[in-house]
Amino acid sequence: MFSQGRAALAVLVALVCAIPLGAAQASAQSAPVSVVVQPANDVFISQIAPTTIYSTAEWLSVCVKTCNDATNAERRTLTGFTVAGIPKNATNVTMTLQVQSTRTTDTTVAAHKVTGTWSETTTSWNNKPTFGAALSTHTGFTANTAAGFDVSDAYTGNGAYSFGLTASSGPVAVLYSTRTTGKGPSLKITYTPGTATPTPTPSATPSATPSATPTATPTTTPPAGSSQCLPFDKPSAATLRSYDKKVFAFYFPPYPLSVDNKDPSKDQYATWLDPAGSNGMYAAQGGHSRDRPLTRPVRSGNWRQADFEVEIRQAIAMGLDGFIYEHHTSASDQRFNHIADLLAAAKAVDPGFRIMLSPDFPTTKDASPDKPIADLLLAKGHPSVYHLPDGTIPLAPFYPERQSPAWWDNLRAKLAEQGMKTSLVPIFLDWSGSGKTEWNNSVVGYSSWGVRWESSTDGYRKAGIESQKRGRFYMAPAALEDVRPRDKRYWEPSNSNTLRQSFVKAMEGDADIVSLLTWNDYAESWLAPSVERGYAPADVIAYYTTWFKTGKAPSVARDALYYFHRSHRTDAPFDKTKQTIGPIAIPYGDAATNNVELLAFVKSAGTLVVKQGTDVQTKEVTAPGMVSFKVPMVPGTTPVFELKRDGKTVQTVTSKTPIEKSVVYQDLINHAGGGVPCSRPL
Repeated sequence: MFSQGRAALAVLVALVCAIPLGAAQASAQSAPVSVVVQPANDVFISQIAPTTIYSTAEWLSVCVKTCNDATNAERRTLTGFTVAGIPKNATNVTMTLQVQSTRTTDTTVAAHKVTGTWSETTTSWNNKPTFGAALSTHTGFTANTAAGFDVSDAYTGNGAYSFGLTASSGPVAVLYSTRTTGKGPSLKITYTPGTATPTPTPSATPSATPSATPTATPTTTPPAGSSQCLPFDKPSAATLRSYDKKVFAFYFPPYPLSVDNKDPSKDQYATWLDPAGSNGMYAAQGGHSRDRPLTRPVRSGNWRQADFEVEIRQAIAMGLDGFIYEHHTSASDQRFNHIADLLAAAKAVDPGFRIMLSPDFPTTKDASPDKPIADLLLAKGHPSVYHLPDGTIPLAPFYPERQSPAWWDNLRAKLAEQGMKTSLVPIFLDWSGSGKTEWNNSVVGYSSWGVRWESSTDGYRKAGIESQKRGRFYMAPAALEDVRPRDKRYWEPSNSNTLRQSFVKAMEGDADIVSLLTWNDYAESWLAPSVERGYAPADVIAYYTTWFKTGKAPSVARDALYYFHRSHRTDAPFDKTKQTIGPIAIPYGDAATNNVELLAFVKSAGTLVVKQGTDVQTKEVTAPGMVSFKVPMVPGTTPVFELKRDGKTVQTVTSKTPIEKSVVYQDLINHAGGGVPCSRPL
């Protein structure tokens, strides 16, 4: 039978702590008593994968026989409890099986008494126990809201109880398991003690370790060192991963921490930043790009894996769950050929950090899928590859609509023949919740590349709502900005607003995952720690990642001042004899703004100050929290940012980026800086 220890301990603690007057006093007064028992085991089983054991899945699935329009694809959930300490002479005993759904569906689910031996680590569809007649049913589940099943008819006194859930109609119901802290199933028992109820004693309860019982609220103990780099106490990586919400960053292989392992003053990035570099290929626009990763000295040994390890540590410090890696191999560009080094780095740094695969693919109509299949099989079986709760490996290709849903179905079928079971999460070029219905039977979730201006981020909220209506999860995009000097284009991000609003709209739409776009595409959009921005975007992302996962904005524990602004106004004169491509301009979206932003995290009331030469602007802050304070740019100055309390300056940050009156080449990226001085991964 399944393990009884942790659930027995849980009910004993509940009995001791939940009865206000103590067991003996409550019994004497015959007041109703309620205790909540945590499960000893829970797992789901799948008819379409009859030998698969989902013991590490973070969710529990319940679905009809025609689940996702397949045949013989039923999913059932099993959950087991050990009840101890209920008085023998208790009366009016009721038992309610409580579950919490991850999304809103109109599914009808029945609860059954289960008999037979099973455990979460050994049970699959083929060796499932016996499901008895339905004890009760429930129709309609609301995201993050508990639903109850009356299973009182199964009560026979203290002992082991197993229940199974089956679906008779509606889309797949996805419930939290005990592997999502504090949200898994539970068994609520309510009874009236008899007149001579004995007080339960510890000797009647098998021993168990305290850590085996999930707590209602994940701990927020900050990890050693890294938390002090942030204006709030970030929960540990393990705690953040215990939540069902996930945050990944899209990793673009052409722009790793170092391309060639050369001295930073003369490496490939230095060439790209130099208008005369690359044999003058980008002279007309002032260079290939405007920023680069933080620099490091020349390494020996396997420097590529060492670089990946640094970036993984940076990502973990931001609260990220992993990278979405654009994966393919190339005969002409070796930068794409290092999936093995990345996976090895993830395993070496933190086995919990995962790599989601984003396969590149041929775009010619009905092209053979053999090349992407061969590339994907390179990652088969590696423990650092990300899996969904149903055990499948999600594929998240960029712009997948260049092939049909049937093409992707065929690719996945061929991978399954090779023993690699996958699912599809398309990152459409553009999708805000309308259209693409022809993809629904081929995907488990939806996503898009998104936008890079603030006013359109509400599309993320709409897309999240629509994904739920279709019975699929949603991966919302988030980005700081998009600046492409090579293509003469940029979009207006309103300083840090687009990044912050992307998270807000993802939360309003109840997105399941946030995809940061991108970690490192220095030719367009990047969020990794960099020379021109330091760790400012990373720290803001850490704040919003914690908020997204926990559902609550973190409390500010340390004052911190960050800034975001350009090095010149968007209409500043540039040298047309050097920048011969013409102006870098906004093709569509929000109009240009020319502000300096102070993004302040304050632990108590104070005065924010932005100084640009003789121009001094102030803002009173009356409560602790995060505050955005924007003022118009003043060319010919270097902004200085201050926090004052009681007339005294308690913190000062001077921008590293002067605001020029005119420039040789346009530089339309947001430079950034500030934060809490501390030791960083690089």
